[in-house]
Amino acid sequence: MYQMDAQHTGRSPYTGPRYPVLLRTFNTSVVPAPDPVLGNVDIQSSAAIAPDGTAYIGLHNGTLFALRDPSSAGNQLAARWSFHPAGGSSWHATPAVGPDGTVYVGFSTDNATPDAQGALYALEAPKVGIEPSVLWAVDLGPGRQTSSPTIGPDGTIYAMGGQGRLSAIAPDGRVRWSAQTGPVLKASPALGADGTVYVSSMNGKLYAVAPPVDPARRVGTIRWTFRFAELPGTGKPVTSHSPPAGADGIGSGASPTVGPDGSIYVGANNSNLYAISPDGRLEWLFEAEREIAGIWSTPALSPDGSTLYFGANKGGVYAVNRADGSLRWQYSIVGSVYSSPAVDGTDIVYTGSTVGHVLALDGASGRLVFDYDAGAPIWTAPALRPDGSVVVADRLGRVMLLGEG
Repeated sequence: MYQMDAQHTGRSPYTGPRYPVLLRTFNTSVVPAPDPVLGNVDIQSSAAIAPDGTAYIGLHNGTLFALRDPSSAGNQLAARWSFHPAGGSSWHATPAVGPDGTVYVGFSTDNATPDAQGALYALEAPKVGIEPSVLWAVDLGPGRQTSSPTIGPDGTIYAMGGQGRLSAIAPDGRVRWSAQTGPVLKASPALGADGTVYVSSMNGKLYAVAPPVDPARRVGTIRWTFRFAELPGTGKPVTSHSPPAGADGIGSGASPTVGPDGSIYVGANNSNLYAISPDGRLEWLFEAEREIAGIWSTPALSPDGSTLYFGANKGGVYAVNRADGSLRWQYSIVGSVYSSPAVDGTDIVYTGSTVGHVLALDGASGRLVFDYDAGAPIWTAPALRPDGSVVVADRLGRVMLLGEG
């Protein structure tokens, strides 16, 4: 799922490449959508990787692809199947793959109108042909659906509607409970060990939502909210009128990460990374270099849990100590990092940049392992396959598979 697990740690057990070469590509621009939402093939979502290496990824014009290696040798990824609901797009949403192989992803329709409406789809791969079966679809409420679903250890799927309705959905499509939070843009809910769901919102708050004590009530409870503006740090945020989203410095478009002790880590549009205790108190904050729309990167955890890695709109990639928020290292780049980092089993950090480079950094030192020029902006979070290859996509609609050279 997005950032690997329900806590969004970004940690993969696999070992990624050190000397990358482009193994295969898939050009989504050659596959027309019957009723494209946009006239381009922008990819800002990330890939979810199944145990067999199949990569599931969507693009702005509305099509979700299941991509895998070709049956024979070749430099092109093969589309096993694709899915496009009429007039729908998954926008930024990364799919989530259930233990039985079911693919969950949200789409929304009427996206350019006040009547935009979201739905979560459960898709089963076709046994023949290229059309998956829709096992069920659940209404996520009003608003443009842009958030990635999260799967809990009991199979519950947590999904957000654009206007902030959080739904906890059983694998058979029954809505177990729901709660109203704030409007979200791209942010995915994260799950704590005690079942609390954390939602970052564009309205200036992080929400902690508890499931109902009585399942028959089917309404979650807001345990607490954390207001970013009440703890702005010492540096004045850089703001302007939107667009881009988040330019006002209010709220967060980044997904929260839950640490091993239950603390929550989330970047905000004011360029701060916050560490928040499970009861909603500030533990520390780290002030990244100030820029419009601050931090959209979800922090990833080192394999030993001691370090948080994230990118920012200014200053490149940061590594901070999880215990106190002190800076371990910073790797400055040209451009911005909207991509969330992926960490392999040996503590190599992979991320992308808005100027089209895929970077690998040594987590312990911040030393550059490689800098791969992809030739077009990368907003997707790199995703590692079991064979150690990395899936990324660019904003021109090209999906790339990078492997060891």
